[in-house]
Parts: sequence; structure tokens; C-alpha cells
Amino acid sequence: MATLQESGNSSSTLKEWEFDVFLSFRGPETRYGFTGYLHKALCEKGIRTFMDLEDLISGNKIQQTFARAIESSRIAIVVFSEHYADTSFLLRELVKLLECSQRYGQFVLPIFYLVDPGDVRHQRGSYEKAMAVHEERFKDKAPIWRAALRDAANLSGLHYKGDEFEYEFIEKITKQVLAIIKEDMLPVVADYPVRPESQVQASFDSASTFSVSRQYQYHVFLSFRGCDTRYCFTGSLFKALRDNKIHTFMDDVGLHRGNDISRTLIQAIQGSRIAIIVFSQNYADSTYCLDELVKILECHESDDQFVLPVFYEVDTNDVRRQTGSYGEAMAKHEEKFKDDKSKVEKWKRALHEAANFTGFCFKGKKYEHEFIAKIVGVVSKEIKRVALPVADYPIGLESQVSKVKSLIFSDGYDGVHMIGIHGNGGSGKTTIAHAIYHLIANGFESICFLENVRENSYKHGLVHLQDILLSNIFERKNLKSTSVEQGISNIQHWLQQKKILLILDDVDKIEQLQALAGKPDWFGRGTRVIITTRDKDLLVCHGIQRIYQLENSNPESNITASARKDNTEQVVEKITSGQVNGSLEPPFSEDTNVDRSKQVSVIQAQSNAQVICQFNENQAEFCHTRSLERIESANTLKVKEELEVVDLSLCAKLASLEEKKRELEEQIRAVKAEISDFILQQRDSC
Repeated sequence: MATLQESGNSSSTLKEWEFDVFLSFRGPETRYGFTGYLHKALCEKGIRTFMDLEDLISGNKIQQTFARAIESSRIAIVVFSEHYADTSFLLRELVKLLECSQRYGQFVLPIFYLVDPGDVRHQRGSYEKAMAVHEERFKDKAPIWRAALRDAANLSGLHYKGDEFEYEFIEKITKQVLAIIKEDMLPVVADYPVRPESQVQASFDSASTFSVSRQYQYHVFLSFRGCDTRYCFTGSLFKALRDNKIHTFMDDVGLHRGNDISRTLIQAIQGSRIAIIVFSQNYADSTYCLDELVKILECHESDDQFVLPVFYEVDTNDVRRQTGSYGEAMAKHEEKFKDDKSKVEKWKRALHEAANFTGFCFKGKKYEHEFIAKIVGVVSKEIKRVALPVADYPIGLESQVSKVKSLIFSDGYDGVHMIGIHGNGGSGKTTIAHAIYHLIANGFESICFLENVRENSYKHGLVHLQDILLSNIFERKNLKSTSVEQGISNIQHWLQQKKILLILDDVDKIEQLQALAGKPDWFGRGTRVIITTRDKDLLVCHGIQRIYQLENSNPESNITASARKDNTEQVVEKITSGQVNGSLEPPFSEDTNVDRSKQVSVIQAQSNAQVICQFNENQAEFCHTRSLERIESANTLKVKEELEVVDLSLCAKLASLEEKKRELEEQIRAVKAEISDFILQQRDSC
């Protein structure tokens, strides 16, 4: 069977695959833990994966659904666990997988999860017992199943022994699967040089990363019993928190030395906003964990630290009342610390108090990754509640944020909807988009906030923005495109099953929407695409019906035309008179020939252009464009020729200054309006 993989690779490209991966596993053992995490990780990478939703045992035949799924999958991952061979259904499934590998060229990847590959290959241990039972019931089938186990175990695979983090092991599997898919040359995946990671992340770091308050060094401190949950549940929880940009302290292996809690741990507890306590079966066995718990509760009392207990496969009452394994542990401590009964009493009070906090209870009958997602959601909300500064949610915009949120979910939560936010420059579009982002982000599988679409598309092109979108959601560096058309194909392929929140900020061209969010069917159910723009016609042209017009966003500018005219003429006068950097001398003497103006250097032209920014920053974009028009008709020194060589990036920077200034002015007007309304209400009530 060593040649099975080789023969498969040559023919695999001749068949269209409905799924990238088929998962074969023993449900009661790994569905809600390891295999559930593996399925989630594969899907997050955009890998189309078939995993049965229930433990379906269908007697003597593999259901037709399973047979079709096996035949339509490029890769079969077989998770051999301790009792995989107990089920005749799985053995039939394994035989079918190997048959399809021979016939259609599927790649079979065995995963030996806490089981020795030799036990599978030679049917020893639990596999020997299982096959002995099957031989009594299925004498004609048992030899075929034994051969299938032997052949599958002879294939190159991965072995998990429980001595590393499960999430790191799962990352190895996903990388190998991606390598196989890449080798199979899926048409929508381009293999091109990777851009620097800083370029990929720069556009949305400010929107997606939580900021740590000055008071805290960490967002979260994890308290747990290492031998119980380090490499499984707590390790996966740590990864999920980290992936959501939540700064988390988790102690290293071997950090517990001696009998007392270390200074490093004390500082980490004191420097954390939230403490998550994972109560597992043997948590109370460790005096170190109990001392840690006491310190956490002290910080809760003194610093209002947020305490979140997680009861992992233990009864909350066992923790609260010290019964079961917790009662046994405390009895041992009472015997050991006869001369220091106060210490044991302190631990008991701490257990009782911690168990009374509102928390989460996991009893093993649901997917761990879904359970962890709930924990991460609560943590995220608590961090945002504390960390977001008032400036991120300006006074006067609360009511508008509420209206936009209502518009987003006006037809419930299903379906794919695009929502437009329209307003003049400086009216608060981006600010409202940020507020909405923080309010609803937790309800989506993935999120992406593309800021300054207008500016970034001019600087880097639409392909760059398409790459950022996919890299942000999948963290994959081989999803690169060489054209807008290929980028569209990639987005459609990888996002059609994903429920995402996508915000496109400051869009000014229909081509940008067509490249980044062309149609609703590009995305999975529940997706929301929010677009901010100054051009309402652009939204209508794209077929967007849900459009919110910002209040106080009048078509007419707040600055009169006459004032703009005066500003422009003053700028022209400064440029033509040579008043640069405080100098009142003209750049050329009066008897200088006009043709000499062509000799003006690029540096002088850039200095002239800087006057525009220095004179009136909040009107810079207007001044720059209008001054060029004025100069064209009244320019005796032909300054226009020099201004045309000014770096185009200046325009974008000036526009940004204008946007920020107008946002401040809009906020001030909103506050004044609220104060005026309040005064009128008070006067009317008198």
C-alpha cells in the first residue's frame, strides 16, 4: 500500500472534487474535542470539509450520503482513536476510503490520536479486542477490515501522543492539507511571492486589535491544572484568545517550582484585567493552584478584577461544597497542613466564593470550540467595555449608531445584506462604522475592516485590497492574485460559506465595490457588508437598497463659495510672490525671463506646494485643486509646471487632515445642538 498515495496523485487532477477533505472518526471519542477543532481549523482556512453532523450508525451499509461524500473528496483524514475499530460502520467507511483512493486518486492521511500506530497496523490492544468481537459476528468481513487497518496504518501520517498542544498539532495537519491542495493546483489559488506581512496587516490593525489599558499588562490570566488541560482544552482556549488579539498570560511548563506561588505569577495576576479559572477534575490537588486562586480573589476585591470560572467536566457543586474529587483533595490538604489550618480554610473559602461567580460549565456533550467561542465572546465584550476610550464613540452620534444598527438587522440575522452609510466628508461616517464594528463583531465567524479604500486603492491597487481581505480572514499567505479578476474568483470561492462582517470605508469608485463585494452570493448566510461613501449614486448603482443618510450631512458645503475663493486667491498670491517658509523674496528677480521658470527645481516646487498645507489644512484638498485652476489663467511664472511634479501622496495626506477636522467640527455642532435642546426643554418646563 506504500504506492497507493503515489498512484493517486497522478490522477487526482482529472476529477472535480466537491469537498477538499472527508473526516472519518469515532464520534463519542473525538467529535466534540479533537475532531471538532480540526474541522473548525480546516474550515477557517477555506478548506471545504465534510463532517457528519450526528453519530450516524446505519447497520450493514454506509449511507449513500457518506458514499457520495467519500467519492467527492480530494483528501480523506482518518482519525484513529482508541475505540475507532469498535464500530463496524467505521471499518466499512475505511474500506470505502481505500477503494476510492485506488480508483479516483484520493489522498489518505491517517492521524493516530493517542493511539500507537503499531496497535492499528497489527491490531493490538483495544484494536485486538475489537477485531475479536467482529470476527464472531462478521466472519467474512473481518479479514477485509484487518487488511484495511493494516494498509491505512502503513501510509504516512501524523501521531499525537498528548505531549504537545492540540492546536499546534492541528496546525500541522492543516498545513499538510494545504500543501496537498496546492500541489493539486486548485485554479483559484495563486502561488505568488508573499508580500511583507506588515503591508498585509497595516490597513486594519487599528480596527481589529484591542488596546490594553494602561492599568493592565494583560487582558486575561489563565489559572488551570496543567496535567488536566494544558495541552487540550486550556491550550485551545489560549489559542482562541490569542487569535482574537486578546493578550493572555498562560504559564510555561515547569514554571511551578517550590511550594509558594512565584513573583512572576503574582505580577501577572495583578496585571490582568480578567482572570479565567479552569476548574478541572484535579485542580484542587495542587496547592499552587489554590494559592493562585486566593490571589485572584484578592485582586477582585482590591482592583475589581473580572473573574470568570469555567467548570470543565466537573460539577459546580463539587467545587462550591468541596465534594467528589474536590472533597478528597481538601481532605489530603487538611492532613498535610495540620499545623496551618487557616491556610486550608482560606482555600475552602476561595473555592466556595469562586464557584458562586457566573461562569461556564462544560459537560462534554457539545463542541469544545463552540464552547470556547462563547468564552471568548464574553471576554471580548468585557475588554471593549473597559478599554474603548470615549473619543471612539463621540457625543452626538449615539442615536445615529443605533439607527444604523437597526438598519443592518431590520430583516433578522439570516441572508446576506449590504448597507450603505452616506455623508459628506467629516460627517462621521468612519466613526459610526467603527462603533458598529465594535458593537456587532462578536456575532460573525470572521471580520475585516478595510479602512481608506479610496486612498489605498490609488496607492496600491485593487488586487492589494483583495489580498488583504482574504489574508485577514484566513491568515493564509498563498492566497495572492495577479489580477482583479483572479481576486474576485478567490473571494467567491473562499468566502461563499463564511459568515463575515466586512466594512469598506471611504469608497469612491464602483470598481472598488465590484472587486471587493460584487454580489451577495459571494458570501455565506448572515454576512453583512457595510460601505461608507460620499457618493450616494455609487450605492444605488451597486444595487444597495439599505442606505443611511447621515444627519447634518447637507449637499451644500459648510464653507461658502466666497470664502473658498478668497482662500484660493491668497494661496496663489503666496506662491507667486515666493513667500515660502517665511521668506518674502520672490523666487526670481523682476527682470528674469519667463522661460527661466522651467529651471525651477523639483525641490522648490514641493516647497511651494507645502504652503497650501500650512495655510489652511482643513481646506487643503480644495485649495490644492482650485489653486491649480487659478494658476493656469494667472500664472506668469508658470508655477503650474512645477506643482505638477509634487508627489501625489500629498493630496491623500491633505484629504485626511480635512476629514479629521470636519469630524471634530461635526461633533462640536452635535454637542451644541444637544445643549440648545436641553436649554429649550428646561425653559419650557419652567
